[in-house]
Amino acid sequence: MEVMASFFHAYCPEGVNSKYRLIVFDDKKEAFIPLTEFYHDQFNRISESSVIAYLNTLEPFFYWLKYKSYYKARKVSWDDDPEAVKEAVRQYLIEQMNCKIRGRDGHEGVYLTSKSSKTVQLYLSAIKGFYKTMIRLKKYTQANPLIDLEYKDSVSEQPGERGNRPRMPKAAGTEEPLSFRKQTDSYFKIINEEWVPEIIGDWDLPYRIYQAGDTQGWRLRDEVITRFMFETGARISEILELTVGDYRKRSDIHELAATNKGSFKRRIKFIRISPETLKLLIKYVNSERRHFASTQVKFNDLPDGEPLFLSTRGTPYTYSAFYSNWSTITKNAGIKLNPHKARHWFVTSMLRGIYEQSETAAQIEDKKKQLIEYMKWRDPETLSVYEHYYDEQKFRDLHEKLQESYMQREKEYFKSAKKRSVVKSPEILMAFELKSSDEKQDWLNEFFEGMEP
Repeated sequence: MEVMASFFHAYCPEGVNSKYRLIVFDDKKEAFIPLTEFYHDQFNRISESSVIAYLNTLEPFFYWLKYKSYYKARKVSWDDDPEAVKEAVRQYLIEQMNCKIRGRDGHEGVYLTSKSSKTVQLYLSAIKGFYKTMIRLKKYTQANPLIDLEYKDSVSEQPGERGNRPRMPKAAGTEEPLSFRKQTDSYFKIINEEWVPEIIGDWDLPYRIYQAGDTQGWRLRDEVITRFMFETGARISEILELTVGDYRKRSDIHELAATNKGSFKRRIKFIRISPETLKLLIKYVNSERRHFASTQVKFNDLPDGEPLFLSTRGTPYTYSAFYSNWSTITKNAGIKLNPHKARHWFVTSMLRGIYEQSETAAQIEDKKKQLIEYMKWRDPETLSVYEHYYDEQKFRDLHEKLQESYMQREKEYFKSAKKRSVVKSPEILMAFELKSSDEKQDWLNEFFEGMEP
């Protein structure tokens, strides 16, 4: 996808009184209220991490809409008539997301290509949700342009686990398998979608993050949370929701009870941490956390309902606050990394360990069953999807190493041919490099202060 400028969002600085906790700005640094209102409406309906993901995919679209959209010899505005909006979305899918569009009965089919953005489904869900919100808030008075008006629901749908959001693919393992699937009422329907897990092959990734955090002087709280992410495979939302009582519910001192996606806050699984991380957790609760908590008691005397992780205001630590600190740390490490990828790293590492430490096929299968139960995947086939791509990655690594070896051996052969020396097999080195970019705006305080509280 073409790299271009974008709209962006910023949180209200600490200590500034404003009716908005976050504002979306256009490329001229002027508030873009429609997306700002969308954020606050969705914030009360779904997790904040999901809302931020929606914003991240909508912001470049609205920049593109402002400058590059075209319908009947004019630019398209977000509150244009439905046909104009549809045409703009169609153009964006083709030009910016490298999709192919084919007309069908009452809707249009979206075909992903090898060059398509990985966020096509996220974008379509986000833009459809945006117009639902605008209609609900009475800011868009026409029919939702992203809805197939001719769609007839012929079967009652069993709802998914994520409320107002589409069901995940079966292979993702987070939904109860269905014997039937409702055809979505979206006007743009992805025809050839496939869920693909992230295979994180940098086995030293956690240590690079830890080192960057130490260099940056991160808080003990963020170090503990980051270690939880890589050691447990839990989602960041599940970690931030942990309470003191969750630790007391387990008999093993290295385990905590935890929620799972779709469990409606019920503790239906457990997570395990290392002895070192347990020491850091207790140290955090008994020292750094007490500086900001309303009660100054230590770990053993805290009520069960007390959240483990607090903000500097003494309130439960939120995803947005953590993500801001996480971005600073990953930038320092030279890595662009979404927190959820720590979960993929955990699964990939566990899978690797299962194959390397098992002596028989029976042991492999037994350990895989244990991993499936620990991750609380509703569909056991989820691990098979990981295995498929893990096997492909192992072959790629082997192939790359062999090619490096061949090239190095060729150079040494010609170099030593005249001397008739023995050619030694070269040592193979692997390197992983990731980049990131981030920027802090200094003009936010004045802007937020000007907003009506």
